[in-house]
Amino acid sequence: MAQINSWIKTNRLVAGVIVGVLAVVVLGIAFLGIANATDKPAFCGSACHEMGPYHSAWSSGPHKDIACVECHVDNGQAARLGHKFEAMKELMSHFRGDTSFPRAVPAKVPDSRCVRCHTSIDPAIPGFDHEAHKKGRPCASCHADAGHKVTAAALQEAGILNAVVTSGKASSETTKAIVDAGAADLPGHVAVSCSRCHVMSKTSCSSCHTAKHQPRGECATCHQPAAKFVFTHPAADADCASCHKPPAKHPAATDCTRCHPNAGTSWKTKHKAGATCAGCHTRPAKHRDGACAQCHKKPGKSWAFSHPASGSSCAGCHARPAKHRSGACASCHRNAGKSWAFSHPARGSSCAGCHARPAKHRSGACASCHRNAGRSWAFSHPGTRASCSSCHSRPSIHQGGQCSSCHRRPGRSWAFSHPGLGANCQDCHDRPSAHSSGQCSKCHHSPGRSWSFSHPRIRGGEHTWKSFACKNCHPNSYMTHGCFKCHDSANGGD
Repeated sequence: MAQINSWIKTNRLVAGVIVGVLAVVVLGIAFLGIANATDKPAFCGSACHEMGPYHSAWSSGPHKDIACVECHVDNGQAARLGHKFEAMKELMSHFRGDTSFPRAVPAKVPDSRCVRCHTSIDPAIPGFDHEAHKKGRPCASCHADAGHKVTAAALQEAGILNAVVTSGKASSETTKAIVDAGAADLPGHVAVSCSRCHVMSKTSCSSCHTAKHQPRGECATCHQPAAKFVFTHPAADADCASCHKPPAKHPAATDCTRCHPNAGTSWKTKHKAGATCAGCHTRPAKHRDGACAQCHKKPGKSWAFSHPASGSSCAGCHARPAKHRSGACASCHRNAGKSWAFSHPARGSSCAGCHARPAKHRSGACASCHRNAGRSWAFSHPGTRASCSSCHSRPSIHQGGQCSSCHRRPGRSWAFSHPGLGANCQDCHDRPSAHSSGQCSKCHHSPGRSWSFSHPRIRGGEHTWKSFACKNCHPNSYMTHGCFKCHDSANGGD
């Protein structure tokens, strides 16, 4: 150590140079280390209070994997080391107390830094021509917030908001475009970079928006630009046909307001009382002629049919059906003007006035058999006291006498009922030729029920007529018979 001190005293100039060089090297190494640390995005977010909102926005943005210096500093180590002296201005602002953001003069980002990554541009925006919009302007003129979109609310929360600068410009730092502030003059429209170049109120909606319906002219005709694209119908003088098509079978008319007087407010139809019906409506097939108001009495309110009063002429509208009787309609249709229901005339009316007797129908008063005239034409047979011959003729070879002797339910049934056992058969029936005499019931055992023949039994009952030939008993046309022709008394009674 003594030798080193001795050498320094002897060579003070050389020793000073060496110490200076070493100091420069140490300081250089320290400076490079500090410079490298301050290039990291984490430094901006942790060490610098004013950069906190920007670091948070960068962390959640599309450039979160790109270091801050890639956009804010030129490429190369020399440029980055030189920028450290530029950054001293931010440090001076911090100590002077001017910590507000955004700055009146924003940071410059040359296009050369953008094209390091964006070698080709494909905005994929329908109808948007990037080259036409660029026209020599720098990228940052439209994409100033690409790295970190910081809102005024975030700056306000951090306590570094420059309210003077914010209120004097329309940018994405506000959520809505500001009215009467430069080009962003549409109330409620979301903030867009287009307003930096375009006057929004003079720019058509279709320049940026594509309608979801069929083209119907400029959007602002029906939609008022705002936060909600609210539909507002055009004024009453708008051309209805430009948007609306008449429904099927709609009357042809050039003026829609003729029936839709509240166009722009309501499309409800309002019929005009004094309008000519034929101007819109066509008479249905087979409809009567004449003024519509005769039967449609509430034009302008309701087209409900209202029948003319009873004093009207029915033939003016209605034709009599085929085979319909003549005479006044009201004699049978009594509720004319209300109902055409048929109502039969009362009992005192003449049936022949409307009805013709069927062929072979009896003469006489209709009410004698059709007793519910005016209500029902159902046939009702006269009672037992009526004379059958006044309506019915006896069939040929029919016996004489009272009908009720064999037809016992007149007025209810004409079914034949044979007289009982006490009746005299010969009153109605004649004996056949060569028929035996005597009581009919001797051989016809069921008079009044059946006329079937039942042969008498032979006395003793041992046999009947089936046991031998009939002529053994009936030699003279079956009129007599005798037992002794077969049974001799000398044979012991056999």
